[in-house]
Amino acid sequence: IMFTMDWLCGQLAFIYAFNKIKPAAIVDKIVEAAIDVLVPGRGAGESNWFWRNIRSLERDSDRISKELDLRAELRNWDREFPFFHHELIVRYVAGFLASALAVTAWGQLKSLFPKRR
Repeated sequence: IMFTMDWLCGQLAFIYAFNKIKPAAIVDKIVEAAIDVLVPGRGAGESNWFWRNIRSLERDSDRISKELDLRAELRNWDREFPFFHHELIVRYVAGFLASALAVTAWGQLKSLFPKRR
């Protein structure tokens, strides 16, 4: 069986990324970004320090509540689909991206040195 260098580069990149990635850190960043989108920022009615602090407390409690809800949903997903754990999804996506990048880079590198006949 003959393996092409494209295939080999893709496989090695996938394996390396799949094993080296830290899914918990990536999931934390995704949850943080989702909370930033879901919880509104500063609004009207913050003209003095008292109302600014009250609104800040409300916003912080909303953020904590949303984060707990999102993490509970992730735990529910993991219980419902134990064979497709959310951290495993992150590993697969990272592996696929690394593989695609490696194959693309290899193809670009090969195109710099045309074959001689």
